[in-house]
Amino acid sequence: MIEIHPILLPVKPFDATKGVNIYFTFTGSKQVKENELVIKEVSTKEIVYSYEFSTFEKNHPIPPNLLVNGKVYSAKLRVKFTDDTYSPYSNESTLKTFSTPVLDIATIDGQGYVYNSDITFQAVYSQSENENVKTYRFSLYDENEELIETYPNRTPYNQEIFTETIMGLEKGKGYFIECFVITDNNMTYSHRERFIAMYIVPSVNGVIFTRNDSDEGFVRITANLKSITGTPVKPIDKSNNDNNIEQKADNYEYIDDEWIIIPKDNPLIFRGLDMNRASDYIMKIWCRNIPIGTKFLELSPPEDTGIPVEFWMHENYVIAVKEYKGIKSRYCSNMVAIPKDTDFMLYVKNIEHRVDLSLIIL
Repeated sequence: MIEIHPILLPVKPFDATKGVNIYFTFTGSKQVKENELVIKEVSTKEIVYSYEFSTFEKNHPIPPNLLVNGKVYSAKLRVKFTDDTYSPYSNESTLKTFSTPVLDIATIDGQGYVYNSDITFQAVYSQSENENVKTYRFSLYDENEELIETYPNRTPYNQEIFTETIMGLEKGKGYFIECFVITDNNMTYSHRERFIAMYIVPSVNGVIFTRNDSDEGFVRITANLKSITGTPVKPIDKSNNDNNIEQKADNYEYIDDEWIIIPKDNPLIFRGLDMNRASDYIMKIWCRNIPIGTKFLELSPPEDTGIPVEFWMHENYVIAVKEYKGIKSRYCSNMVAIPKDTDFMLYVKNIEHRVDLSLIIL
């Protein structure tokens, strides 16, 4: 007579602090009343668990905190019949335990907002046993958590930050963003957060003219749009405190009438610019050999009419600093290794008083 063995089903990696159910199949004709599960730690070959579980179902629960995360175990199982005899042991199955990863959508601020219609979402990942992520995927849902779009599976080039650019978010509308990861050992995890897209929709004024072109047989439409363009300005010497004159001739030295030489003790100051009184603006600054640890630029409104913005050069990054009633807010750029004598651009984007900085090597 051929003895029937139970067959353990594969078990995905799991968090030992939460436990897991082990499932098996058994096709024998005899009535099963219990099953016995034996678990050994692979590295020491020590039996860490052996228990007979009374059930007619084909499963065996492993209690929380019985095993330890970060270890590999082997498991085998046999069933006990109503006549108190046992089947042979099943095949051995590998059990891998890992702590639950931590995922945080860093792009969403503490109030649950993002501040643009096109956002590059960043999910920050960490895991206690340094289990690497094999692929990740973002999904966007509406306020009722109905799926809007699933983005492609991506292979991370950075094991700490995963990104996806999502475009066309509607102002004032609520969404859910989810990041789903699969690790090298096929552990799966996802994290979902709610956010609201809150930004100023730029207004564009325009006049449309129509003219009937009877010779060609169509109506010609001409649209004239009104836009606001930037104005070139000169910096002022910081020792000049006359706020009644918004811009004066500067005393800085130039190279080829293009590059301004900035002394360590005399940063560029632009006072009374329109963008100091506006909510949103962008600015590009071309730089070379800015001294480390110095304030090299300040956007300063006329006295008592706004908040100045200071720009400080650090090694491989720039910080923008605002201060209001003794409270400082700092905004940091991306990290870029800048070789000596290399030109780079500082791109400043201010949206609803939030400053985004980006360094780009030229």
